[in-house]
Amino acid sequence: MDLRGDRKPVGLFTVLILLMAVLALPFRMQQARADDGMTDLSGQKYGLFVHYVPGLTVNSNGTAVTDPNSLANSFDATRFANDLADAKVQYVIFTAWHSKMVALWPSQAMLKWGLPAHRVQRDLIGDMITAVKAKGIHVYLYTHPRDGMEFTAADRQKTGWGVQPPPPGKGWDPGPDFDRPKWNSFINDVYQELMQRYGDRIDGLYMDEGSPAADSQTVVDYPRLRSTIKAVSPHAVLIQNDHGSLYGMDKGSKEYGGWAELSQPNENLWPGSAEPVAAIFTETWWAQRSHSTLRYSARSMFRYTVLQAATNTDGGGIAWGAGPYAGGGWEPGVMTTLRQVGAWIDQIKPSILGTRPSTSYPVEPGTRIIDQPWGVATKSPDDRTEYIHVLKPPRGRTLTLPLPRDGKVFGAASLVKDGTPVALSQDIRGVRLTIPGSWDANDTAIKLTVASRSGPVALYRCYNGGDHMDTTDRTCESPRYALDGPLGYLYPTQIPGTVPLYRCYNGGDHMDTTDPNCETPAYAKDGPIGYLYATQLPGTVPLYRCYNGGDHMDTTDPNCETPAYAKDGPIGYIIARTVPLFRCYNGSDHMETTDRTCESPRYALDGAVGYLYPTQIPGTVPLYRCYNGGDHMETTDRTCESPSYALDGPLGYLYPTQIPGTVPLYRCYNGGDHMDTTDPNCETPAYAKDGPIGYIMT
Repeated sequence: MDLRGDRKPVGLFTVLILLMAVLALPFRMQQARADDGMTDLSGQKYGLFVHYVPGLTVNSNGTAVTDPNSLANSFDATRFANDLADAKVQYVIFTAWHSKMVALWPSQAMLKWGLPAHRVQRDLIGDMITAVKAKGIHVYLYTHPRDGMEFTAADRQKTGWGVQPPPPGKGWDPGPDFDRPKWNSFINDVYQELMQRYGDRIDGLYMDEGSPAADSQTVVDYPRLRSTIKAVSPHAVLIQNDHGSLYGMDKGSKEYGGWAELSQPNENLWPGSAEPVAAIFTETWWAQRSHSTLRYSARSMFRYTVLQAATNTDGGGIAWGAGPYAGGGWEPGVMTTLRQVGAWIDQIKPSILGTRPSTSYPVEPGTRIIDQPWGVATKSPDDRTEYIHVLKPPRGRTLTLPLPRDGKVFGAASLVKDGTPVALSQDIRGVRLTIPGSWDANDTAIKLTVASRSGPVALYRCYNGGDHMDTTDRTCESPRYALDGPLGYLYPTQIPGTVPLYRCYNGGDHMDTTDPNCETPAYAKDGPIGYLYATQLPGTVPLYRCYNGGDHMDTTDPNCETPAYAKDGPIGYIIARTVPLFRCYNGSDHMETTDRTCESPRYALDGAVGYLYPTQIPGTVPLYRCYNGGDHMETTDRTCESPSYALDGPLGYLYPTQIPGTVPLYRCYNGGDHMDTTDPNCETPAYAKDGPIGYIMT
């Protein structure tokens, strides 16, 4: 939230403090553990962030209500709860206090400190909680532990904030007469009362940071405050905007007040986050205008909610921010938008609410919809069901997915919306889904029932700076190793035609082999990794072992990726992986690449086209990229078809003829720019088809 003027020049969840190392360690050590009874918000994916603030919240005429008791008395708890239910949100974050630290309940702690103007007579918080929980909606309370900058001089003196001016340009900070112990005694009293009154009825607190200078630990004694809260309500989840340190809180949160990636309305460019996200979709966090201030469409909000469900490992998903008018109601368009988002979610509810991010098709934090060839995936908490969210439909009715990374074999498929069966086939080339009708423009959600976990799993290569190690664990088993990329797939259990792949270790170098004795006594067996093919089959590629004199490295590149390594022999054959083919654009030239960042800041991502093989498998041919100085052109001709174009590097491998699960990749031309697409009409009349190049998976 942004309180302009003499309050603070940044948003509600201002930049989180990067604590000094000496302070950060104990704060991190105090964070709650999964087994300490803390509320689990893993399945909470859709909420509303609400501010209701004296002096800021307006009535439907656009007039701010400055008297705290008038604002509190005008709050219609029943109507508010009904609105949340109509929006079908799972949770709400609601103001306990913010500007000038006016507690929205009859606080005895405020009276104890001689602050009668910092409380209201009505128990608004209690009434709100009762009404909202009756609808089955979870409640979190927003608080701010360092809101003394707006106190009167007398109140600053009473609470220890001090009356001397703050440092120049830091109006959010106390001055040199700040009494830190006294201020912290004050806020601990208020927080203790808050939790004693409501702690057993809420899921947790949202604690705003409040300083763009990243120095809040100089104001707030966070370990003491955490202890005060947890002593009363150990289950309470403490959430705080996270930019490097959580000050001992349990969860970090990403905040968007209409800035950064969400400063524009195209949801395809909004990044997903592992942490919960709070983002306004009106002008600000509270009702401020008598007219509409909508920033985003319901469709954009719905699709981002789906992306966030697939990315958000910490739980909380997305809390969309808006506030009600004093007396009830919302700025025009708010409830219409929320009802539409809620209705779309409700149609495919099992695939979003209560889910976890997929381990079959994991989505990395920071991923955007535009980065994905087809969409994202979620899974049920028991991992027996996978949900495919097709946010970018293919041209035909068949979607081909890569192999699941976690070895799942799917037994049945159906539309989440109505249970209509979806044709399913799965082999080592991937998973193919054919729907009976047309794709939903917003999101086609497909339910996949897990039959077993006997399928191929991803083989990853990790590196610690001197030693490469292969594993099926994408976290590399140890923090000493970092992911160096996927290699392909192998089986977790033996099937006909496969042999064990052993990992061996000599104390400094990991080496993979099919020899159970590790080929030499210098190496000891470090465990089997999985099973690979002894002879090449369609859809498989050789796994080569390379050596630089001290480190063995496995790769599917017959040239060992770098001259520093020499080939030490093929080990066997693994199932080939695929990589997305992205299309980039600089305003005049389209360029294809397998690099999501488009290789250069001169190009911006224009979407994903489909999938290629990064290494050649039987039946595929190379796809080359050529360049003439102003135009990139893709071809399977190594000579670039014309002397005016020069080879700009191979991109990967595609099929020269169509096989099941592939679609044509067309090259289109407008007289100066070549563009690749799976659309036989070239997406726009400005381009004409310049012939199919080959066949890719989508």
